[in-house]
Amino acid sequence: MLNASLKVRGVEMTKEKDDRWAKQFGDFAETLTMYVLGQLKNMSVALIDHVGADVIAVKRDNTSVRYAISVKGRNIPPKESKSFNFTQGNIDKLTETAKTFGMIPAVSFVFVDEMEGPKKIRIFVAKLEDLLEMCSDPKIGFINGASDGVTIRYTEGKNTHWLSAIRSCDRIAYFEMQFNELENVAVLD
Repeated sequence: MLNASLKVRGVEMTKEKDDRWAKQFGDFAETLTMYVLGQLKNMSVALIDHVGADVIAVKRDNTSVRYAISVKGRNIPPKESKSFNFTQGNIDKLTETAKTFGMIPAVSFVFVDEMEGPKKIRIFVAKLEDLLEMCSDPKIGFINGASDGVTIRYTEGKNTHWLSAIRSCDRIAYFEMQFNELENVAVLD
């Protein structure tokens, strides 16, 4: 219900998002992760519905290398920090699922933001082991570990941007897409 009006206690309120938006965005993030891994990383992929993991991926040239991947998506408003906390609960569930099926645990973060002007979709994919190891490296500022999990971020305050460090990190597969409205056509107005 985009911009649907409803009355609560006699006050008219406007609803700005569809009630299913979170589910739809989560499905989109999982499907986009499958596309990126399948088409750009030459892997066989499958969507799964299991506690801790959303996608499995297998290298086509070495089928003994298999990944259980937890996909986390976030549509980030312009004035919020560009970060995500992958909780210790998420880590435990992913690790257990990967262990059960003999796979390597990995994480895919799918973020949508307007930090560099036009709206972009950013995808960060990494093995969980690498993320956890990077937390203890003081030279890496874009990921931190704590008792409540791992936080990955690409901005800190108004002047610190970690995107170039993330893009050049050999332990993170980074992808981005940009939205461009090519013509101002009122097709669905």
